[in-house]
Amino acid sequence: MSGFIGIVCGLKSEANAVRASLKAAGVDVSKVMIGVSGANADRAEEIAQGFLDDGAKAIVSAGLCGGLDPALKSGELVLGERVVSAKGDIVIADKALAAAADKFSPRHVAIFGSDEIVDCTEKKEALFQRYAAETVDMESHGAARAAARAGVPFIAIRVIADGAARALPKAALRAVTPAGGVNVANVLLDCIKQPQQFEEIFALGRDSGAATQTLRREFGGYLGAFLAALGL
Repeated sequence: MSGFIGIVCGLKSEANAVRASLKAAGVDVSKVMIGVSGANADRAEEIAQGFLDDGAKAIVSAGLCGGLDPALKSGELVLGERVVSAKGDIVIADKALAAAADKFSPRHVAIFGSDEIVDCTEKKEALFQRYAAETVDMESHGAARAAARAGVPFIAIRVIADGAARALPKAALRAVTPAGGVNVANVLLDCIKQPQQFEEIFALGRDSGAATQTLRREFGGYLGAFLAALGL
């Protein structure tokens, strides 16, 4: 397969939302391939490289993210105009794709690509100050590295799930499986051990659910614009 856009998501739920959004927007799904990496930048890079080997014309990182900038609210869709990491990587979003996205007026942000879960507000504040990044995820920097190495357009479309003021409960830290699913048993076991986490998990679930709905509602329009910009 050639002449398509490769989309990298961290979670299966994100990929499902992307598929539903593409269908609702009437996007030609024969020009799209979707991969799920789990919360793992190396795996995201492998998936993106696989797409590139198969002839992808662009790589898109899509899904949820954490907020580092207090001005960003849960459920807000953002465009990653650059991706930075602790290794010093800096990947700039493709100008043509960013211009195509701007008809939807997304907020442009810098994404910090983290190799570990950013679970507390202190860590979020430190990343915001040190890297001037407004958001954080665990996949975009891997996908961006593969695209940059190949000289292929890259862009990230993400939705804020946990805002800068929200810490992640311990029960959430073992929730995501390597395949990008959710280990409900782990979450319940941790909450049973520390019942006070139930309220925090429910609140995080509400925010993540709302963010996923934003992705489902809006992403298809962006992808359609990207396909048009690439002449696909």
